[in-house]
Order: sequence, then C-alpha cells, then structure tokens
Amino acid sequence: MELQFTLEVNAPAEKIWPYYADPAKRYVWEDDLENIVFDGEVKTGTTGSMKLKEMPNMPFTLTEVVENASYCDRTDVPGMGSLYFGHKILRENGKTYIRHSVRLEKENPGEDDLGFLSGVFSDVPGAALKIKREVEK
Repeated sequence: MELQFTLEVNAPAEKIWPYYADPAKRYVWEDDLENIVFDGEVKTGTTGSMKLKEMPNMPFTLTEVVENASYCDRTDVPGMGSLYFGHKILRENGKTYIRHSVRLEKENPGEDDLGFLSGVFSDVPGAALKIKREVEK
C-alpha cells in the first residue's frame, strides 16, 4: 500500500539534493523532526535513527541513495510493518519534479492500515512545498 505526491520544482537537482542528504537541512521541511543521526555517510545501507515529536527514537536504514536522484529509507514499526519513505528528484520533458512517497509493507494490510498510512503521509505535500519554496528562492 503506497501513497505519493509529485510536485514540479524550478531548480536543478543539485540544489534540491542537500535537503535530503544534509541532516541540518532536514529540519527545514520536516516540522516534527527533533533529531536525526546517521551511523556513517549517506549511502545505501547506512543506518541511523531519528526522533519525531511525541514519538520514540526510531532506527532506519537507507535503502537507496543515488546522489541528486533518490533518497529512500525503511523504518520498521512494531506491530505495523515496515514503512518505506521515498524522495526522488525526477527530470521529465525538461522539467524537474520531486516525488515523495510512503509505502507500508505488511502481510494482509487492511482498512486500519490505510488510516495509519494516511496519517503518516498527511504532512508529505506540505513538506514537499517547503523544499520547493527553499530551492526556488
């Protein structure tokens, strides 16, 4: 089960990329982020942890990192399954887009899981718009 949001951005990938890969820039667009730590350099396979407001510290694993193109991670949520967060920078027909997605993987997802996923996804469009505003300055 996956939800995604795509937005055109008038900036090159190189200007967008730091908002995913630089921990200091994550606070610009992730309102509920209190702390994020990488256990190494930002590359596929690196682990880390993040703390969101009113949530416990959560470990994550970077599942796909391609500089100036994609930053994806997985967070395992006890009792819910695995959440995959995708952040892609796309070029199509001479335009640049950012696509943010949230996917829940678990056995036999149901209606309650869609409600959970929708809640997790609810701030995604606003976060993408914040990145757009920053890089178009």
